[in-house]
Amino acid sequence: MHKLSGIAQWYAALLFAAVLLSMTTAAQAKRVALVVGNAQYENTQPLANPRNDAEAVAAALRNLGFDVFDGYDLTRNAFEELIRDFARGAQDADAAVLYYAGHGLEVGNINYLVPVDANIRDETDLKFETVTLDDIIGFMERENRTNLIFLDACRDNPMARNLSLNMGTRSVAVSRGLAPVETGVGTLIAYATQPGNVALDGVGRHSPFTDALLDHIATPDLDVEIMMRSVRRDVMQKTGGQQIPWSSSSLTGSFIFQNKSALPASVPPVSTPKPATPAPQATPDPAPEIELSSVTPDGAEKPEVAATPPQIEQPDERELARGLQTELNRLGCNAGAPDGIWGRKSRAALALLAKHAPAAKIAGLEPTEALLHHAEQLEGRICPLTCAVTENLINGACQRKTCAKGQRLSSRGQCYTPQTTTARRRSAPKSSSSCFTYNGQTYCD
Repeated sequence: MHKLSGIAQWYAALLFAAVLLSMTTAAQAKRVALVVGNAQYENTQPLANPRNDAEAVAAALRNLGFDVFDGYDLTRNAFEELIRDFARGAQDADAAVLYYAGHGLEVGNINYLVPVDANIRDETDLKFETVTLDDIIGFMERENRTNLIFLDACRDNPMARNLSLNMGTRSVAVSRGLAPVETGVGTLIAYATQPGNVALDGVGRHSPFTDALLDHIATPDLDVEIMMRSVRRDVMQKTGGQQIPWSSSSLTGSFIFQNKSALPASVPPVSTPKPATPAPQATPDPAPEIELSSVTPDGAEKPEVAATPPQIEQPDERELARGLQTELNRLGCNAGAPDGIWGRKSRAALALLAKHAPAAKIAGLEPTEALLHHAEQLEGRICPLTCAVTENLINGACQRKTCAKGQRLSSRGQCYTPQTTTARRRSAPKSSSSCFTYNGQTYCD
């Protein structure tokens, strides 16, 4: 083999460094996601699956390297706070994802996402009780990047029917589903069903749309637009053609959730030195012993095979996180669903425990066996109960605030008197005839 010259070696090293740099840059691409699942509605029909759907999507996106801002059963204030955190976290991100499951409304071609404490009785309440989808998309499209929006918010909504009745002749502006959205370049928006139609909540743990999305989102090297075709096909098969997911794209390039080159490669076992084997004891039988495992049925010797090193058991980090989440919830610190995924909400719960239980001596915000053991020894509620702005803490429980008769409670927890419109009295029309007096006589036309 000919050796490379010094210049050739230098170019080869430079090329290798460039390839390595591009792989590192791809691996370090900043990707963020806002995931919301609203199910336990206070003033309308609760839903079975949005929380399950959102939790599963959040877990899948975290496994795919996304920084996830997730929230469940959010009031309007909590919804707005989470959007604010997401907007700040999305600065300089290469890709941003929005996933929403829950009730949604479309009125006058404007889509509204409904918090769990929304109380919508007329069109005026929409501005104060809901979150506008256009506002979230506006935050996402402030920067030049890939934006992906998935809306499982077309479920049959009693609020839409009530609002339609209250709007009278203008009820044609209220749709059963969501309206198509005009987006900027670099955005894809996917609906659980076609615009104006109602999607199914599902009879299993997930809705048909989210179930199909979870089946395909982690497929290696699958472009998102091709992925949506697979999702559409699966949902149509599951619903007998009743539900047809719909998407609109202005993407200018390919986007892949799971890059095959980013998958962890299998690592060959590391050989370990074998312990010294004691010399075999002499036996009366002078004939040499032949191990049965070293010969084939025809008597030929098998080739020697390297022994597989013993597997060293690693502690199950997910079980450890799940156990600590369970204990934090028991202590009233609200770590979210005990799914074993140690994220922002779990760290916040642990920080709250450290604040109200100084004896815990929490050095960091990551789960450890010692920390789990200490949490198991604590009794009763440690973290104080925090109520929403629309609630009061009464006898250890959060109860919705009440207002005086004739007043309403806003999503900001304030009582207000709705403005009433009074009909203006119409003045009597002036007579078309005109009269005038001349020399003591009155003359009229």
